[in-house]
Amino acid sequence: MLILDLESLTPDHPGFTAKAVLNHHGIIFLPVRVQHRDRKATNISYEDDYKGNALAAMLTPGRIEIRYHKAFPDDAVADLLRTLTAHPDLAFMRGWSATYQGRPVSF
Repeated sequence: MLILDLESLTPDHPGFTAKAVLNHHGIIFLPVRVQHRDRKATNISYEDDYKGNALAAMLTPGRIEIRYHKAFPDDAVADLLRTLTAHPDLAFMRGWSATYQGRPVSF
């Protein structure tokens, strides 16, 4: 699993915000000033109008909000979050609340 730019996160900081691009190949973290579509890696690409193979997300302390993508049903998003947070480097995200298209996601 590819995990990029994890070192740039400060999830324990009270004002923490970040973006992420994620799919079953991994996750890329990015600052909020960068557009999701502008940060890519091998097999991880978010594109406008559902053309990419990855999801776009916003992160704040204890929360991940994932934008809708027609190729990802709710159960696939939950599975993806379970897989990602099982990785030791992403353990800090365990127990976070998650939404997908505004709906709660249990993972």
